Amino acid sequence: MALLAGCALPGFLQQGKKEPPKPREPKATTVALVVPAGQMASVVNSLTGGARLAAQEQPASSPVKVQVVRMQGNWLQTLAALPDNAVIGGPVTEAAYRQMKQAGIMDKKVVFAFMAQIDAGDEGTKAWRFFPSMDDQIDAIVELAVDRLDLRTMASFGPSDNYANKATSLLEQKLASKNVILQRIQATGSPDTWGALVKPYVNPTTDEATGALIPQTPFEAVFLPDSWRRLSSVHTAFASNGEDRLVMFGTMLWGGFNNRGTQNASQYALVTYPAAYVSSRAPASLAKSSYSTFWGALGYDFVRFASRMNIKGRPGSSEVSAMARQAALMNFVLAPISYDSRGRAKQNLFMVQPGVAGSTLVDATALGNARKAAVLRAEERRAHAAELETTPLGSGEGAGTIQQPVQTRPTGPIMRTTPHSSHKLSLPGAR
Repeated sequence: MALLAGCALPGFLQQGKKEPPKPREPKATTVALVVPAGQMASVVNSLTGGARLAAQEQPASSPVKVQVVRMQGNWLQTLAALPDNAVIGGPVTEAAYRQMKQAGIMDKKVVFAFMAQIDAGDEGTKAWRFFPSMDDQIDAIVELAVDRLDLRTMASFGPSDNYANKATSLLEQKLASKNVILQRIQATGSPDTWGALVKPYVNPTTDEATGALIPQTPFEAVFLPDSWRRLSSVHTAFASNGEDRLVMFGTMLWGGFNNRGTQNASQYALVTYPAAYVSSRAPASLAKSSYSTFWGALGYDFVRFASRMNIKGRPGSSEVSAMARQAALMNFVLAPISYDSRGRAKQNLFMVQPGVAGSTLVDATALGNARKAAVLRAEERRAHAAELETTPLGSGEGAGTIQQPVQTRPTGPIMRTTPHSSHKLSLPGAR
């Protein structure tokens, strides 16, 4: 009994007791970024820099390890050997995508390609996308042009290359679904001949009394599926025929405006294009960094997105699609991305305009008002010309004096008029 009593003494039973195990630290999600080796240095630097910045900002409960896999040497074996909780971001080229596919990487790992499109039938089955498509760009243009500005007539003016043809055909289809007809104009010849090329479409008349050009253009807007460097030449071509009322829509090829800025932002009042990134919406840590670009924001958002998926191995395609839909319910820095039940991505792109410090979100009301003001100026020129035509030569001030024609024309080109070669960009912000 004395022994049993002693067993109850404080500390007797606790002498051999082990300390409770400490909670295990959460395993870091591996985000592998597949990038070119020795090419596209600025893109790679922005992408990886934005990704690492996001990883540093991740909460302790969901750590992320960023692994950069350059496409050289045994890079496919490196991808195959990634841990079970890895999510692959990239590649950025069709050739690399096909190499990964042939090597069976998509069967072993979850892959989100940074490409506008992937092989037919692959999206939502073999791989997923984390990138804006041409459909996304055209949807944004049509929504602004038709649904918000109520434009009912439109033309396209561009080269005959694959990019321009694809973009124009897609726009034509989507406009047709809204009973809007697209007038196609092919930009042949050198830019200094484009004034003569568009003249039959503008069909300007010249007022004999004032010399004013009165445009008879049958469309209200023009779509320009070409480099932003061609904008000046296109504007000059129309303006030289008296047409300064058109809303000019570009594509993400105009990403050159995003970070350069312009000192003449007011002259771009009728210019707009889709974009996936606007620095004014970014957190300060990204906006003030050297990675404040489309690619930097892509890396930043992808790390945050991948950490929310909680990947274990390579789940079935329908499960990955469901996980992607759930992970996409986050606050994006980029234009928000969503996934349908089949795993197909859609990005609701911003429409922007060139600004002093880079691109700025378009104000549809201000854009509509700018167009109305341009239309009003053209009507005033027309009315002024008609008034002079009906005024007797010998009446009013200056009677008995032959008045010399006054050359009344629209304002000059919005940028310098020196013809530029086209810099066709396959990747937003690459130039």
